[in-house]
Amino acid sequence: MRIKVFTAQDIDRALSMAEAIEVVKDAFIQLSLKKAQSPVRTSLTLKEPGEAALIMSAYLGETRALGAKMVTVLPWNPRANLPAVQGIVFLFDAATGSPMAILEGTHLTRFRTGAASGAATQILSRPDSRSLAVFGAGGQAFFQAKGVLAARRIERIRVFDLLPERADELIETLRADASCRKIELVRAGTPAEALEGAEIVVTATTSSRPVFDGKLLKEGMHINAIGSFKPEMQEVDEETIRRVRIFVDSLEACLEEAGDLIIPLKKALIQKADILAELGEVATGKKGGRGSVREITYFKSVGNAVQDVSVAQAVYLRGGEKNLGQEVDL
Repeated sequence: MRIKVFTAQDIDRALSMAEAIEVVKDAFIQLSLKKAQSPVRTSLTLKEPGEAALIMSAYLGETRALGAKMVTVLPWNPRANLPAVQGIVFLFDAATGSPMAILEGTHLTRFRTGAASGAATQILSRPDSRSLAVFGAGGQAFFQAKGVLAARRIERIRVFDLLPERADELIETLRADASCRKIELVRAGTPAEALEGAEIVVTATTSSRPVFDGKLLKEGMHINAIGSFKPEMQEVDEETIRRVRIFVDSLEACLEEAGDLIIPLKKALIQKADILAELGEVATGKKGGRGSVREITYFKSVGNAVQDVSVAQAVYLRGGEKNLGQEVDL
């Protein structure tokens, strides 16, 4: 059996962030139109609280993308200079059932999640948005910024992290990236300082507690909340959820996993009807998105295998055109 292996560098060379946004947007559309199958992922609790292994699979009927991912989440790993999230993605040929590719999953997860936030920003944020606030400076943060930058003409990015040195490292990484030329990059000393003047907000942390006070949010903002992925995790507070128009990647998955929504629902602070639409439904025009410049829009993503598998397929196809990846015998 011959199979292709794609490294993180291969993924970067195969696909731009702008291209990935379109791939992920199409995957969300297939999901919302019931043309994709993606069961709620299996979550395995590991030894310590907060540690988990996640197993997720998907089949997209229109594009015939078939595959799965296993990812581990160990929040303490950065202390040992290891990524908090690590994984492998497997791609199969839907026509023959044959394995086609193995892709480095840590980088792909960050990349596709950044693309999802880019798609949500493109669809829900005000087109004139110029300022971004990023909460959390871990491995995901760079790709979150890249996703937003591919969707809007950002002029200023403020970064807040509980560890100031991590925020400084992210700023230096962004400063070295070509997409950040002429962008003002600032480390915020407090959550309030990060939100000052922000029009787009990204929360990309492993926090179980809200990372900012919802009373500080201004009219017209858009929020991409991608950090919390368990029912007990609450990255944004209930004041935020009361004030925003809520959109999700997958309604089924968010009702199972998104503590940001599950906790307010259990307290009857919001109702299920307050979750207005999946992003794919808005992208197709089936449901409305932002209704006015004054509304605060909120996109909650717990991550879905359609993102991983669709991006993996795009890397495989475009990587083949560019002679990327290494063939190996199993």
